[in-house]
Amino acid sequence: MTDKFTLARARFPGALTQAYIDVASRGLLPGDAPQIAHDHLRERVLGRTDKAAYFEVVEQARRGIARLLHAHVEEIAITKNVSDGLNMVANALDWKAGDEVWLCSAVEHPNNLYAWRNLEALGVKVRDFEAAESEFPIDAVIEALQGHHRARVITVSATSFLPGFRVDLDRLGAACRATGVRLVVDGAQSAGITHIDVEKTPIDALAMSTQKGLCSVYGMGFLYVRREFAEELRPRYLARFGVDIPATHEADYDAAPIRLQPAALRFDLGNYNFLAATLVTHALDLLNSLGSKDIDDHVCHLARRLGDGLVELGVPMVIPRLGRQANMICIESRRGQAPALALQEYLKTLNVQAAVRRNAVRFSFHFYNSEEDVDAALNGCSSWLTQHWPTFGFEDVNQ
Repeated sequence: MTDKFTLARARFPGALTQAYIDVASRGLLPGDAPQIAHDHLRERVLGRTDKAAYFEVVEQARRGIARLLHAHVEEIAITKNVSDGLNMVANALDWKAGDEVWLCSAVEHPNNLYAWRNLEALGVKVRDFEAAESEFPIDAVIEALQGHHRARVITVSATSFLPGFRVDLDRLGAACRATGVRLVVDGAQSAGITHIDVEKTPIDALAMSTQKGLCSVYGMGFLYVRREFAEELRPRYLARFGVDIPATHEADYDAAPIRLQPAALRFDLGNYNFLAATLVTHALDLLNSLGSKDIDDHVCHLARRLGDGLVELGVPMVIPRLGRQANMICIESRRGQAPALALQEYLKTLNVQAAVRRNAVRFSFHFYNSEEDVDAALNGCSSWLTQHWPTFGFEDVNQ
C-alpha cells in the first residue's frame, strides 16, 4: 500500500482486525464515527439543535459528492438510497405508451428492475436483453440503437453486484447521446470506489447510496442528474426544498406559479437525514483527499491479484471481456449455494469477511484493504478448496 492508503487504513479499526473484503455489502465506518454520531445526538438530547448548521452540513455533503464526481453542485439531489433515486428519475419523465426502457435483468440488482417495470402500467415496454457471458451486452444494445426503436432510457449498473463487472460507460453513453437516449446508471457498487468523471463520461443520471463505498450509514443517498436532462424532468413528488421561491425560512410559502429549483435540486424532499449527512461529510473529505483515480487503481490491483491467485489454484474464473475489471472477484459454485456458504463460514474462522450472493462467494475491495488481505483470502480459499474441491463442481465446466 502507498503511504496515504496505509494512513487511511489506520483510521478504520474494522480493517485492522480482519480481512474485511465486503464493501459490496456495506463499507466499514471510520473509527471516529461513533463519536461524531454521539456529538450530533447529544445536541438533540440537550436541546441545543442548530438547524442552520444542520443544513450547512447537508450542503457540505452535496459539495463533497459533487467534487468526487466532477459534477456541478446543483446537479446533486439528496435521497434516501439508490432505489429512491432511480424511482425519482423513472417517474419524472413524460412517458408515452410504447416508449421503451432497455436493460439486462441478468446482471442487475432487482431495485434497478422494479423501478422501470412499474412503468408498464403506463404502457412503457421494458426490453430485456440477454447477458453476454455474465456481462451487460453492450455490443447488442449499441447495434439495436442503430435501427428503429422507441427507447427513451437505457439503465445499467456501473458495476454489477454479481459477478462484479464494469460497463464501458464512455462507449455506451456516447451511443446513447448520439441517438437521443438517456443513460441512467445504478451507482450502488461504484460510488466512492470507481473513478467516474461526469464531465467526461456522458451519464445522464447516477443514483448512489452512502452505506457502501461512501463509508457511511444506511438511509441516505445522492442522485446526480445532468443539468440539461434535469430541466426536462418534472418530479412526481414535490416539497418546499424543490421549489425556487424568495424565502428566508424553510416553512415559507409562495402562492405564485410553481418554479422548480434548478437541475437536480428540484428532487430534494422534506427534512434530511442530518446524522447521516454529518457522517458522510467526513467520509467524503477522506475519499476526496485520496482521489477517486488512485482508489480505483488500488482496488482493481487487489482484485486482479486475488483473481490471478485463484486461477493459479485452478479455480475457473469468469473474466470480463466487454467491460473492465472492477473491485470484485467471485468464486461461483456449480453445485448450488451450499458450497459457497460453507466456504464463507470457513473464511470467517480465519477472520476473512466475504459475501455470498446466489451461488457465489464474492470478495469486494475498498481503499482500506491491503496486500495482506489478499494473502489471507488466497490462503483460506486454498486450504478449503484443497479439501472440498469436488463440492464446487468445477470439473463440470469442462464437461
